[in-house]
Amino acid sequence: MKTFEALNWLHERGVRTGPYSLDRINHILEELNNPHHDYASVLIGGTNGKGSVTAITESIMACCPDYLSGSLTSPHLVDIRERIKIMGKPLADKFWADGVTQLQEVFKLMEKESSIGPASFFEAVTALAFWAFKEAEIDLAILEVGLGGRFDATNSSSPEISVITNIGTDHQEYLGEGKLSIAREKLGIIRKNRPLITGEKSPEILEIFAEECKKRNSPLIIARPGQNFELLESRPDGHLIKTAFAPEPLFVALPGDHQLENLAIALELVMQLRKNGFAVPDEAISQGITAVRWAGRLQWIPGTPAILLDGAHNAEGLETLVTYLQKFPPAPPLNIIFGGLKGKPLPEMASRLSQFGAKLCFVPPQASRSLSKQEFDATFADQKWQWFDSFAEALEFCRNDASTILITGSLYLISDALKHLNKNVRTRN
Repeated sequence: MKTFEALNWLHERGVRTGPYSLDRINHILEELNNPHHDYASVLIGGTNGKGSVTAITESIMACCPDYLSGSLTSPHLVDIRERIKIMGKPLADKFWADGVTQLQEVFKLMEKESSIGPASFFEAVTALAFWAFKEAEIDLAILEVGLGGRFDATNSSSPEISVITNIGTDHQEYLGEGKLSIAREKLGIIRKNRPLITGEKSPEILEIFAEECKKRNSPLIIARPGQNFELLESRPDGHLIKTAFAPEPLFVALPGDHQLENLAIALELVMQLRKNGFAVPDEAISQGITAVRWAGRLQWIPGTPAILLDGAHNAEGLETLVTYLQKFPPAPPLNIIFGGLKGKPLPEMASRLSQFGAKLCFVPPQASRSLSKQEFDATFADQKWQWFDSFAEALEFCRNDASTILITGSLYLISDALKHLNKNVRTRN
């Protein structure tokens, strides 16, 4: 099988539908001889920041000479192969082709069993990652939860450490209304007698965490900036910090105050891995901190005009972006391209953004849950946002008189933007 055939087959898998459980993913893994039992793992969930915590942890572990680590993240921005990495590098094409060959045999049998039903895209990619990690003989899998926790396919793993970065209000249609319901769903990723690390601040949510951890005899570890590093200076492109892991200050190229919270969580996770027997040297921690990058999150693309990309796809993410714009005002005039999906508080998010922009452009991301023009007209009737059918049209409209262009909202829009910008760079070269 050729790699492109394998990737196309994965893309053809459907979206997961209810009733929700771990039955399908557990069945797939059993048919694959339970590859996820052959290595240690950590499981990282939460509403916002779980991708950044995964990226930081992955970067540090990739600098460890004595261990082979793998990571699973979602969603991808440009290429599905971004989702699975070994030592910080995309999984080799051979694993994608061979892994899909293995999955196809399992899926043929599943589709004949009405009690099981066809597996989804995310279940297929998760199973492939677990299988590939065994084939590569990794020591540690760093797993980012896709959605929720209790019934997410990644929760079929047996993490020795679980992380819940924070609790927000995203995906209430799947996880229940309100933060308390969402918190209980996400708490499904913790294990008996194994620690839970969190950066959550709400006393009410932390009380629920403490109650659940007590039931499971699981230590609750609250990570805060300053515990493993000292902030020296924040800049538009990142932070200068002082740590015990290096004699000189380190620069973290992850902009935004929220990344200090994510860094604190990731470092606490690494400290727990040390306690569990992973000999992670100081040099690996310092090298990993300075090497980490996370595309599409407060990512600056230099040029005239400069472009700032940020996947602020929910209310909490948008507030993080607003805090950054207030602290580091981009060169005016700032033109904004925004797009989001149904089910998000788009009018409220757009209203918060409008105070910063000269031109306000709304673009429907290339996704099935995008707003239609009719829905946009109805929900944005009292706002100054202008509809554009495509990202290319909006970008052309914004380029002429902008010093800075902000592209934000759904990660699908960020994906559209990166594909367009990368294509144009290749064309010019």
